[in-house]
This record gives sequence, C-alpha cells and structure tokens, in this order.
Amino acid sequence: MRTASIDDKLQDLIAKSDTIVKLLEGQLQVLEEQKDKVQVNLTETLDERELTVGELETVRADILALDPDIIALEGKISVEQDAAARTKLETELADLNAKYNAMIQEEQVKLAKSQTLERYIEKGKTWVDSLQNQAATQMVLINKLQTDTQQRVVLYDALSKSLKTAQQQDVAHRINEIGVKTDQEAQTAMAAIGAATNQKMADMLEAHGDHMVFARDVLEKKAKADERFARRFAKIVEKHDKNLYGG
Repeated sequence: MRTASIDDKLQDLIAKSDTIVKLLEGQLQVLEEQKDKVQVNLTETLDERELTVGELETVRADILALDPDIIALEGKISVEQDAAARTKLETELADLNAKYNAMIQEEQVKLAKSQTLERYIEKGKTWVDSLQNQAATQMVLINKLQTDTQQRVVLYDALSKSLKTAQQQDVAHRINEIGVKTDQEAQTAMAAIGAATNQKMADMLEAHGDHMVFARDVLEKKAKADERFARRFAKIVEKHDKNLYGG
C-alpha cells in the first residue's frame, strides 16, 4: 500500500470529520437554544399553575362560606309571615344565588385552566428531558469525532512511515483490522441510536396509563360536583313544588 494513498484517505477522512463536526456543533447550539426556551416556558407554566391553584382554592373556600348564608336566608324566608319582609328576603336570596352561581362558574374556569396547565407541565418536562438527551448525545459525538481525528493524525502518520519498512504486509492487515473495528463502532452507535428511539417510544406509550388515571380522577371529581348540585337542586325543586316558602 502506497504511503500517498493512506495520506489521501486520511486527509479525506479529516475533511469529512471536520464537516460533520461543524454541522453537529451548529445543531447542538439549536438544541441548547430550544432547551432554554422550553425550560423558561416550563418554569412560567409551573408558576402560573401554582397561582391558578391558589385562586381555585380561594374560590372554593368562598363557595363553602356562602352556603351557611344561603341556608340561613332560606330559613328566614320559610318562617317570615310579612309579605314585604319576605319579598326583601327573597331578593337577598336571589342575589346570593346569583353570586353563588358566578363563583361556581369561576371555579369551573379555574379548574379547567389548572388541568390544562398541568398537562402542559408534563409535556414540558418531557420536552426538556428529550432536548437534554439529544444535546448530550450531540456533545458525545462531537467529542468522539474530534478525538478520532487527533488520534488518527498521529497513528496514520506512524502507519505511513511503517509502510516504508519490510513489514508492509503486516501493517496492511492492521489497517484492515482498524477499518473493521471502526465499522463495528459505527454499527454499535447506530444500534444504540435505534435502541434509544425505541426507549423513548416505550416511555411515551407507558405514560398513557398515567394520563388515563388523571382523566378518570378529573371525571370522578366532576361527578361528585354534579351530585352535590343535584342534591341542592332537588331541595329547591321540592320547596318550589310543595310551596314551602312560608309558614
């Protein structure tokens, strides 16, 4: 094997390595920028949900606090004999009911917002994790290619000089072995990429169960809220149908 041939192949390999390293470095910068953006968005979403949950708890506390007032007012109306006084009480009750309904609506809005934010928090975590893994892989590949180039410059220079000796044939076999090893490393790297892709897909599919549990929990809470409303509404209907407004 001619020394010039090895030198030409080495220079070609170095040129190709330099090109892919530049591409990898450019893409690494893009990944880092996207990771930072997603991380900032995730932090803002976490803060927003914390605020929303606090507002939701406040609304729920207000609703609970209003219940005794409504019940007390309904009690006064049921025993009030004076028409004018009862009319005034009924007006007050109507105002309280309107306020109660508005708070119920606000509770629903806050709950829906909290659920939506919670879902995007989980998505954001997945995005950040994926981008971090991609960036790490990118850095590993860049470092490997740069190290390979540095090592090959030294090794191939020694190899080209060795070919000038009587051991050319033996060295040629070593070159072949190096090539085979390089191919095996490339094959291993490709297999690892495929395995990592499958792992991510499996993680995504397994996460479906958690999403279903969350959805069922939401439905269960909604059912309880509907049941509570139905009980109160039944009482209202009973008073209306039986004319249980006065003594």
